Amino acid sequence: MADEYDRKIMPGFFQTAFTISLGATYKGFEMMRTPVKSAESMFTEMRSLAKIPPDAGAGIQEKAKAVAAAWMQKGANWMEQCKAAGEKFTQD
Repeated sequence: MADEYDRKIMPGFFQTAFTISLGATYKGFEMMRTPVKSAESMFTEMRSLAKIPPDAGAGIQEKAKAVAAAWMQKGANWMEQCKAAGEKFTQD
Protein backbone atom coordinates (compact mmCIF):
# COMPACT_ATOMS: atom_id res chain seq x y z
CA MET A 1 0.00 0.00 0.00
CA ALA A 2 2.80 2.42 0.84
CA ASP A 3 4.47 1.75 -2.51
CA GLU A 4 1.27 2.60 -4.39
CA TYR A 5 0.87 5.76 -2.36
CA ASP A 6 4.45 6.85 -3.03
CA ARG A 7 4.16 6.18 -6.76
CA LYS A 8 1.19 8.50 -6.97
CA ILE A 9 2.62 11.31 -4.87
CA MET A 10 6.23 11.54 -6.01
CA PRO A 11 5.58 12.45 -9.68
CA GLY A 12 3.23 15.23 -8.59
CA PHE A 13 5.75 16.47 -6.04
CA PHE A 14 8.55 16.55 -8.60
CA GLN A 15 6.30 18.28 -11.13
CA THR A 16 5.40 20.97 -8.60
CA ALA A 17 9.01 21.42 -7.51
CA PHE A 18 10.14 21.70 -11.13
CA THR A 19 7.37 24.21 -11.87
CA ILE A 20 8.34 26.39 -8.90
CA SER A 21 12.03 26.21 -9.88
CA LEU A 22 11.29 27.28 -13.44
CA GLY A 23 9.10 30.10 -12.19
CA ALA A 24 11.78 31.32 -9.78
CA THR A 25 14.36 31.21 -12.56
CA TYR A 26 12.05 33.14 -14.88
CA LYS A 27 11.36 35.75 -12.20
CA GLY A 28 15.10 36.05 -11.57
CA PHE A 29 15.76 36.73 -15.24
CA GLU A 30 12.93 39.26 -15.28
CA MET A 31 14.51 41.01 -12.31
CA MET A 32 17.87 41.14 -14.11
CA ARG A 33 16.25 42.93 -17.04
CA THR A 34 15.36 45.91 -14.83
CA PRO A 35 17.90 45.96 -12.01
CA VAL A 36 17.06 49.38 -10.58
CA LYS A 37 13.33 48.71 -10.37
CA SER A 38 13.99 45.22 -9.02
CA ALA A 39 16.34 46.50 -6.33
CA GLU A 40 13.78 49.06 -5.20
CA SER A 41 11.04 46.44 -4.98
CA MET A 42 13.34 44.02 -3.13
CA PHE A 43 14.28 46.67 -0.57
CA THR A 44 10.60 47.48 -0.09
CA GLU A 45 9.79 43.81 0.43
CA MET A 46 12.66 43.32 2.87
CA ARG A 47 11.69 46.46 4.78
CA SER A 48 8.14 45.13 5.15
CA LEU A 49 9.49 41.86 6.54
CA ALA A 50 11.53 43.71 9.17
CA LYS A 51 8.52 45.58 10.57
CA ILE A 52 6.36 44.31 13.39
CA PRO A 53 2.75 44.07 12.18
CA PRO A 54 0.43 46.65 13.78
CA ASP A 55 -1.99 43.94 14.95
CA ALA A 56 0.69 42.17 17.01
CA GLY A 57 0.04 41.65 20.70
CA ALA A 58 1.75 43.41 23.56
CA GLY A 59 4.19 40.68 24.61
CA ILE A 60 7.38 39.64 22.90
CA GLN A 61 6.00 36.19 22.12
CA GLU A 62 2.89 37.65 20.45
CA LYS A 63 5.05 39.99 18.39
CA ALA A 64 7.31 37.12 17.36
CA LYS A 65 4.28 35.07 16.32
CA ALA A 66 2.92 37.99 14.28
CA VAL A 67 6.26 38.49 12.52
CA ALA A 68 6.55 34.75 11.81
CA ALA A 69 3.01 34.71 10.41
CA ALA A 70 3.81 37.67 8.15
CA TRP A 71 6.96 35.90 6.90
CA MET A 72 5.04 32.69 6.24
CA GLN A 73 2.36 34.58 4.35
CA LYS A 74 4.93 36.43 2.26
CA GLY A 75 6.77 33.17 1.52
CA ALA A 76 3.56 31.46 0.47
CA ASN A 77 2.75 34.38 -1.83
CA TRP A 78 6.21 34.20 -3.41
CA MET A 79 5.83 30.45 -3.94
CA GLU A 80 2.46 30.96 -5.62
CA GLN A 81 3.91 33.67 -7.87
CA CYS A 82 6.81 31.40 -8.85
CA LYS A 83 4.47 28.48 -9.44
CA ALA A 84 2.19 30.62 -11.63
CA ALA A 85 5.20 31.84 -13.62
CA GLY A 86 6.53 28.30 -13.98
CA GLU A 87 3.21 26.90 -15.14
CA LYS A 88 3.66 28.83 -18.37
CA PHE A 89 6.54 26.47 -19.21
CA THR A 90 5.21 23.20 -17.85
CA GLN A 91 1.69 23.03 -19.25
CA ASP A 92 0.80 19.78 -20.97
